[in-house]
Order: sequence, then structure tokens, then C-alpha cells
Amino acid sequence: MKQGETIAVIGAGLAGALVAQGLKRRGARVTLFDKSRGTGGRLAAARLGELSVDLGAPGLNNLQFRALQDLLQGSEQPELACWQPQAADFDLQPTTGPELWLATPRSSGLTRSLLTGIELATQVRIARVEYGAGSGVWLEDDTGQLQGEYDRVVIATPAPQAVSLLQAEPELQHAVREMDMAPAWILLLALEQRPGRLARIDWLEGEHPLFRRIWRDGSKPGREGETWAIEARPDWSRTHVGEPPEQVQSMLLQAFSELCRQELQPLRQRIHRWLYAHADESELQTFCSRDARLLLCGDWVCGGGIDAAIRSARQLLQRLDA
Repeated sequence: MKQGETIAVIGAGLAGALVAQGLKRRGARVTLFDKSRGTGGRLAAARLGELSVDLGAPGLNNLQFRALQDLLQGSEQPELACWQPQAADFDLQPTTGPELWLATPRSSGLTRSLLTGIELATQVRIARVEYGAGSGVWLEDDTGQLQGEYDRVVIATPAPQAVSLLQAEPELQHAVREMDMAPAWILLLALEQRPGRLARIDWLEGEHPLFRRIWRDGSKPGREGETWAIEARPDWSRTHVGEPPEQVQSMLLQAFSELCRQELQPLRQRIHRWLYAHADESELQTFCSRDARLLLCGDWVCGGGIDAAIRSARQLLQRLDA
């Protein structure tokens, strides 16, 4: 990679933000595109009235936090707060909860910090990636407007969204099409008061037919309000992936009410379906074109999870350093 190269990154989740930041440190001129209004990907937050609740991953565990620090060694580290929730299983038996590191006042603050000084184009959905007549790579959005020519392009979207952007590289496209990602339904609640059964519990995780984990988002550093996030299991989410959101919202709220042994009447609630939430454990064998003009990045490239997103960013940057 040469100084001053122009590089487009598609996708402003953690992997895309880490790559963009790393490329900028190496002297590239980086433009990051995302179809959403902000950054974060599956570290995003959502509004519940005047409150904000983390909509995706609740934080980074200690291994992920150290991997992030190691990748960013020599550059300014983002400020993350430590949270040690009071944890229990779904029988409300105490367990050792995770120690999590997170940005304040919402998790998407991590990606915003990483993208300081990087050109960011939000609410732009890239629809085509094509090789030019020379050595450039062209981007076109879903309205047919050209978004520029770049020396390289990094695709940091979930695997199913990357497939349509890989028409210029059929072999890569075929490999990515084989990568599976599972959905996740998540319900956010703002309650008038804390449920009595959960008076001393901030985190629930374990064996349950419906729930994957539940956390009191208002217990996190820098948060406020009686807010809860209820994440359904991947297999349950896949079974109910096509059902009306209001029906899924009702099922999750009823199950949470049964867990709390009281009829909950939320002040506000919001249901969200992450269509591509969880990558399987398989890894992509090839993550770039032969000339590295087109590269892939994301947790699904390296086996799934936040730690895989960090490994993928490191792998891509090492490839361009070679």
C-alpha cells in the first residue's frame, strides 16, 4: 500500500471503523460509506423517548477489550468504561457476570471515536462495485449515482449484503454466498419502575427456550432510566424471522412478564430485527482479490463475534502492509 492511496470502506460497524482508522494512520485518504444515519452497525443504539438504549452488542469482554487495545497500539485509545453487572441465570440463581467495556453514553460512541477525522458519507447505500478501465474501482449507489473512483475498496458489511457487491470477483462472491448469518430479535423497554424479582439483577443469561440474554441497560455507566434490552435466541429468532414485528414484540414482552411474575406495562417499547446478527464459526479462506483492490472485512470473515471483527481488521491491515 502506498501513501496517499484513496480507499473506500463500505460499512461503519466496528470492523469497518477499525479498518478506516488503521488506513488513515497509514497515510491513506479514506471515505467511509454507510446506509444508516449514524455509525456502529451492531453496536448501534436506539431512542426510547428521551432515553437511549444499546440495540446491539452490550459491550466488549476483557479478551475483546485487550485485542482492541493491541490493534490500536501506538494510536489514541478510545475511552471505554468498565461495567460489572450483577448476574443470574434464568432461574434467578446468581452467576459470575461478564466484565464489559463500553463507550458512553451509548455503545456507538466507540465507532464515532475511531472515525474522528475520517470522511463519512451516511445514508448512502452502495449498490455496485465495478473495476474501471484502468486500475481504479468505481462505486455506484442505489440511485444510480456514481460515488467516485478509488484505488481500493473494503466491503465491511454482513456477508449476505456483500454478495451483491462482488460481481467483479465471482470466486469471492461464490465463497461469501456460502457464509451463513443468523437473525436476532431484540426488544427494548422503558419501564416506570424496576421489576421486583430483578431488583438486584442487571444481567440474565443461560438456558432458556426463548431468551439468549437480558440486561438492564440503565445500569451501564453513563446511562439512565429503567431501560431493559431483551435478546432472543438465534434459533428462536430464525423460526420467527418472518413474523410481524408487533407479534414478536408481544411474545417477548409476555415471556419477560412471566419471568418477572408481574404484568409489565412499558412506558415505551421498540422491537428490532437484526437480520444478520450472528455469524457461524467457519472462516473465509480468501478475503481479498488477487491484487487486493477489493477486500472483505467483518466478524463473519474470521468466525463470528466482536473478537472476530477485530481479528478481521488486523488481518486486512497486515495484508496491505505486506
